[in-house]
Amino acid sequence: MAAKHDIPYSHVNVEIGSPADEIHHMAEKINADLIVVGTHGQSGLRLLLGSTANAVLHGVKTDVLAVKV
Repeated sequence: MAAKHDIPYSHVNVEIGSPADEIHHMAEKINADLIVVGTHGQSGLRLLLGSTANAVLHGVKTDVLAVKV
């Protein structure tokens, strides 16, 4: 998929594990300034974020931007 979109191999990272845990780990590893996650976009505050996006928000020191997809 990366090659199809001309994304260099050096920018590709594949991890196995809990998505939120791996996102937290990678954010710390690369000293990220911002994590961007997609949301379900359903109505209501409780339904705004999916379980992965919600888990990313909790326990991370980096700013998180949730985007309705």
